[in-house]
Amino acid sequence: MKNLKEKCKTYLIKNKYNICILVGMIIFTCIICINFIKPHFALDTYCVYAHDANMQITHFLVSNRLFSALVRWISMVLDIPFFTYMKLLNLAGVVFLAVSWFILYKFVVVITKKQSDVFYNILIAGISFNIIYNFCTVESLLFWESGVMCLGILCTIIGSCVFNSDIKYKRLISFGVLLIGSTCYQGAITIYIPLTLVLLAYKHKESIKNIFIESLKIGFIYICVMIINLLATKIFSNIFNYEFRKMDVLSIPEMFNTVVRLGYDMLVQTFGIGPKYWYVFTIIAISVIFLSYIFKKQKSKFNILEYIVLLATCIIVPILPMLATPVDNQYIETRMAMSFGSSLGILILFLVLVVEVNKHNIIKVLTIMIISFMTMLNAMYYIIAASENIATNYLDRNIAKTIIKEIYDYEKETNIKVENIGVTFDKNPTNHYEGQRWLGAITTRSMGTEWATIETIELYSGEYFYKVEVPNEYKEEFLQKDWDFFNEDQLIFVGNNLYICLY
Repeated sequence: MKNLKEKCKTYLIKNKYNICILVGMIIFTCIICINFIKPHFALDTYCVYAHDANMQITHFLVSNRLFSALVRWISMVLDIPFFTYMKLLNLAGVVFLAVSWFILYKFVVVITKKQSDVFYNILIAGISFNIIYNFCTVESLLFWESGVMCLGILCTIIGSCVFNSDIKYKRLISFGVLLIGSTCYQGAITIYIPLTLVLLAYKHKESIKNIFIESLKIGFIYICVMIINLLATKIFSNIFNYEFRKMDVLSIPEMFNTVVRLGYDMLVQTFGIGPKYWYVFTIIAISVIFLSYIFKKQKSKFNILEYIVLLATCIIVPILPMLATPVDNQYIETRMAMSFGSSLGILILFLVLVVEVNKHNIIKVLTIMIISFMTMLNAMYYIIAASENIATNYLDRNIAKTIIKEIYDYEKETNIKVENIGVTFDKNPTNHYEGQRWLGAITTRSMGTEWATIETIELYSGEYFYKVEVPNEYKEEFLQKDWDFFNEDQLIFVGNNLYICLY
């Protein structure tokens, strides 16, 4: 015991600098994510509460999200209270993000051998922050299984660093860690290819041949992981006789149209988050800095090809699974395109690591300004996103409780127990509340979504209802209406049935 204490003391003294940085990163992450640590709800969270645990486990398994299935099974077996378990997972997610940030930062300063350069450490910490924290990765803290989704990001970062390390069996370990990450959440591993390529470009910047060979190995690892995921989803779908993710062989024109359509949603629309074209203009600004330095300093033109490949992989990799999905089932959301959200940070990391733009005074200042601005924006976005989500939850709760009161009043007046609820829409339904900014799943109304409305009512009432179809006569009547706020006329009670019109 005495020897153990001495070893621990020696370790703490030797690594006190790194421990302080890690603790600081955890504290900063907690500050910007404080509202994500509090109880909050995504649409799926209401379903986790209301639906049968075995059904939820099956849902996760047929998506090959093994760790999500595992944590749901643990919560069922140990009978941990819903809100308690959710808080634990949220806290775990915050810690995993902070550790991901620390590992990436530390790996870069170690391989560049600039641990003693304070300015360089701060610069890399800022760049690493923007790779880990952005408008796409923020949704990893939104859902009930947030700890698992953030674990997927941590595994991806570790996989990238291990591949570019000097440890034995590094490629095999990188493959194994990435495979674990994919079973946490497939969207998280989209960061793997572009980030690993950047670190690779630095490690082998004197040998184009090595870069090419190792790049093929990176692609091979990623493809193997995706194939295993595909096979696993098919196996689980057959076992449970439930196909959640449909697959299809698309024609060449369909593939091209998919890339163009989804690429437009990301590049130009940026998922509807923020002003149109803001991403394009930012890329243009970074590219101008990059090209001006390349030509001024007469750097290798191979860097231009590397830059293009990095940008292309950040955009294309999230779209790849959609190329094996029926056109009618294709969609992409921010959490599915984490590499896209990380792309600006990854490109700047490339400029600093490989191109070394920070050696030119003017471009160095511009790079610092961009990094500082991005860090501020991404930190603010995490705070805003969490606050907007809680505001949405609050508005959903108010409507749900109003409906619950109407149910109780009806039951008291008629002495009839409401057991069934049907949901339909007016002629112009909206997916977020008036006056709120659109932030994707973060501000999507549960009381405006067909598959989450009843579950929201169940969470706040503590009762359970059967879902029924709304008769056509009431559907047609509601389709003539166009509400922009909740109105009691949106409720029709018939016997033990309640029909709700979502606006």
